[in-house]
Formats: sequence, C-alpha cells, structure tokens
Amino acid sequence: MRHILVFAKTPYAKTPYDQWLAGSGIVPVIVTAREYAQGYSHLPHVHAFDAYDTNQLVEKTALRLAREFAVEAVFARAEADVVRAAQLRALLGLPGQHTASALAFRDKVVMKDHLAGGPVDVPAYRRLDSAYTALDFVAEHGYPVVIKPVSESGSLGAAIIRDEAELDAYLASPWRGTSEIEVFVPGQMYHVDGLVAGGEVVFVHPFRYLNDCLSFRNNDWVANLPLTREDPLYDRLVKAARAVLAELPTPPQTAFHAEFWITPDDRLLFCEIASRTGGGMISAMVRHAFGIDLDKEWLYAECGLPSTLGTSEYRPAGALCIPPRNGVLEQLPTATAEQPGCVREVMLTGSVGQEFHGGVKSGLFLAGYVVDGDSEEDVAANLEHVAGWFSDNSRWRPAESCGGTA
Repeated sequence: MRHILVFAKTPYAKTPYDQWLAGSGIVPVIVTAREYAQGYSHLPHVHAFDAYDTNQLVEKTALRLAREFAVEAVFARAEADVVRAAQLRALLGLPGQHTASALAFRDKVVMKDHLAGGPVDVPAYRRLDSAYTALDFVAEHGYPVVIKPVSESGSLGAAIIRDEAELDAYLASPWRGTSEIEVFVPGQMYHVDGLVAGGEVVFVHPFRYLNDCLSFRNNDWVANLPLTREDPLYDRLVKAARAVLAELPTPPQTAFHAEFWITPDDRLLFCEIASRTGGGMISAMVRHAFGIDLDKEWLYAECGLPSTLGTSEYRPAGALCIPPRNGVLEQLPTATAEQPGCVREVMLTGSVGQEFHGGVKSGLFLAGYVVDGDSEEDVAANLEHVAGWFSDNSRWRPAESCGGTA
C-alpha cells in the first residue's frame, strides 16, 4: 500500500481525497483543522488540530506520519500550508515544491523581487519593517498607498492609506509584523487560474471580478466571471500569467491563482500570485465551466497519476461569494424561497442562530454559488440576481438583542 500525506484545510465535500484516489493503490494520510475533521472521519488516518494555521504540533505530527507511512508525496492546497508542506518535502527529500519556491509564491516581497524589471510591470513596493520605511516610501511616491501583510491571502489585513491622517491611524494601531507597502493601483482587477503539470502549463484561463476583492469589507458580495476568448484582454492576461510563472521558481506540479490590474490608461500591472487553486467558489466554477477539477488534477500530478484532463465543451458559468453581515443569522433563503434556476452548486458555511461579525477576507463566505447562463452577459446578470435573491430572503438581527452568542 502506498501513502501520501495531505494537509487538508478544506471540508471533505470540497476535497474528497479518498474518492479521487480510489483504485490508485494510494491511501491519503490526513492532517486537518478541527472543524473539518468530522468529514474525514471515515478515513483510516486522520489527525485534527485546533488553531490549525499556527499550531506547530501540525508540523511535528506531519513529520512523524510521513516517516511512519513512508509517504511518497505531500499535498497541500491551502495558503496556510504552502510553506510547511514545502519544508517537509525538503526535509524528507520528497519531490514537489520546496521552500525557496514556496516563499516566492507566498511572500509578496520575495515574489516581486523575482519579477521586478521583468516582462510584466510591477508597482513600486518595499518591505515594511518599521514606521520609518512607511514615511520614506510615502515621501518618495505620495498617497495613496496600500499596506498589507507579506503572506496573507484573500486581501486579509490590507489597508488603503489615502492621506497622512490615515497613515497616523495605521501607525498608532498595534504592530502587525512584517508587511509590504506599495503604490495604490487604480483600475479593474482580473485573475488568471490554471494548472502546471510536468513543468508545462496544461490549463490557463483569465477571469474578471464583479465588485472587487475588498467588497467583503462592506459585507458586499464578490463574483468571478470567465473572459471569452474573443475578449481583447484574454491573450494579454494569459501571456502575463505565463511570463510570471517563467520568472518565478515555479514547481513542476502546481495549481496557480494570479491577479493583475488593468488601469484606466490600459496598462497591465502584476498584483500577486499563489501556488494553489483560487479561493471562494473558483474551483467549483472552473469545474462547471470547463469540466476540469483543478484540485483533483493537481493531486494526480503530485502523485504521478495519469491526468484525466479532457476537452469538454465550455459552458458559461460564474462564481458568487456572499459574506456574512454583522449580527445573528435568523433565516437562510433555502427555507423560504425557491432557488433561482440558474444556480448549479451551493455551499453554505454557516447556520441559522449563528452570530457573525461581517466579512473577514475575500475567500471566506457565508454562501457560495455557481451560476450559469447562455452567455457571459447572461451569467453576469444571473450573479446579480442570485445576490439580490439571497439578500431578500435571508434575515438578520442585531447580536445585542439575542441575549448571547449562538
């Protein structure tokens, strides 16, 4: 029997590793967060942890299990696991992404150091290690600027600083550790998602955001919509993503999620890239639109299994993520209203009676939907319709009125 170690920071319904590996002779050894453990409980080797992202017993247990089962590969699809998985591979001499590559895809400053001066424009940036650096950068480049952690995902912790008063407020808040400061880039954000297998890009496609990555700050929805091949930005974005992958120490097998801006004066600028599948409902949308399960194909590539990539016909589809509001959720629309016919997949991450404190990051959501339509324009309209339907048929009450936390 062959084994692989899987850092599984996802619900089982999203990543049924045993089903994907059925018939391959490979058994997954699961290391997961406590909240996902129940879903994997039918598997023979499952180890769950509280405070998963920062609990270093995760690393200790993973090393012990990797040695005990003589694992052939290590698989990790969550941002929090990229570096810990790479370090484990390096320690055990296993194939796949090692630490220098993981850091280049995880640390935004290391990433841009690789890309600066290359074929894709990068906004002015600097590692922010003290208030003096922020002051010096603003003196050189002016406002507005963006300050964000070097290694978070989903726009978590990002702050747009528009003037000195906002900078003062930022500097007066508790120190967040090493961050990055960069010039603010106006414009529309796009993302390019794909898969590298055997050192070759075997799937790549660009998408645009409806609303934007910071919509969760206002407890507003964000959606993703594929570009058509006829879109004038299609080739530019694909070429930019390929160029970025060529400049970085890209591992031979990886999914990727890259983000770019197109400015009002039609410049293309790099934002960031991750060596993983996109968050939210992006993987589910790709599966419906292209017939490709990026997570499963990536796993197969890591395990040396034959690809099941086909040439299925493209069907227009989009992804919608709706963050929670502030308060206690009293009613979900599933119990009160008929679901719009354009919905193809639903993922709910909360339940009635639960207290929420608004949006946390762009990839986390209360309700996720995959929506289809006859064309991209039709899908865009349907995404707006489903977002409105959800809002009209869900109900909230202030947390203070409930007498406690659900």
